[in-house]
Amino acid sequence: MRPAGRVVPWQELTWGVFAALNLVAMLLVPRWEGVFFHLIWVSAALLYGFRLWRGGPTIAVLVVATAATGVCILADYLRGTQPLGELTEVPLLAAMFAVMAWHAHRRLAATQQIERVSESHRRLVDRQRAFIQDASHVLRTPITIALGHAEVIQRAVHGAFGKDATVVVEELARLRRLSDRLLLLATAEDPDFLTRAPVEVGELLLDTLRRWAPIPRRWRLGGVVDATVQADADRLALAIDALVENAVKHTTPDQVIELSASDEDGMVVVAVADAGAGIAAGDTSRLFERFSRGGAGRRGGSGLGLAIVMAIMRAHAGSARARRRPGGGSVFELLLPRAPVE
Repeated sequence: MRPAGRVVPWQELTWGVFAALNLVAMLLVPRWEGVFFHLIWVSAALLYGFRLWRGGPTIAVLVVATAATGVCILADYLRGTQPLGELTEVPLLAAMFAVMAWHAHRRLAATQQIERVSESHRRLVDRQRAFIQDASHVLRTPITIALGHAEVIQRAVHGAFGKDATVVVEELARLRRLSDRLLLLATAEDPDFLTRAPVEVGELLLDTLRRWAPIPRRWRLGGVVDATVQADADRLALAIDALVENAVKHTTPDQVIELSASDEDGMVVVAVADAGAGIAAGDTSRLFERFSRGGAGRRGGSGLGLAIVMAIMRAHAGSARARRRPGGGSVFELLLPRAPVE
């Protein structure tokens, strides 16, 4: 539907000539007057559906068409070729045309309002994303420089000053991680966020265990289904690492962390299970929200790790979920579409 105000004169001119010829035919061929009469109104409604005139031209066309067709029918009545009842069709069709025009303009106004709100929301999201990207890039350099100097001081001094330097190093490192995570979340919906390729789930879990093996935990590899997913290996490894890091934070060296993979309704389910503090009963539904932290035993952190996991999963057309373990602890799962078998 064309927006009101963009005029293509030949369309209205063509319809005007067509309507005038039908008016002449109504006078010259009274027996077929009803056909010519309806052709005028139907063609006006058809043209209006494509053109959607503004309020003024719409009223003008409505008045002229009503008056012209009414005069022609009245003339035929006076000549005795048509009954007076034919005149009732004129106001009825005029009223139907007016109602149609009112609904069309009302719908157009609502559509334009929705488009304005959507455009405003899109600009707001773009500004927010640009701000996070700029802030993350701008912060990264001074944080890296400050962290380097703090590490030099940490190695050079001892005693109370050494402890203070250690705190500075840890906080700067945490700030750098936070900056990197904000940048990743800001770009999670970009078209080039993922570089997909076939990824063997079993190999990915083995590689994860090799990287985390130096951490003193009781590492275990559970059942692993033979499956391939079409995914970004680096992003997917980052999501699994976030779950493993979360499990490490909430377990002790003598507790088990188990990685496994299973099949569920055509989805590959990668699970990280731990025997740690567990999840509070009302927290499972909001764990993957930004800046959300778990309940009892799961406080601390930036609150962005699990949000990044969910963002990566959604980019892969998958999802993430968490549940309490019956014997204590928790299970975090990544659900990925299985790649089609060639």
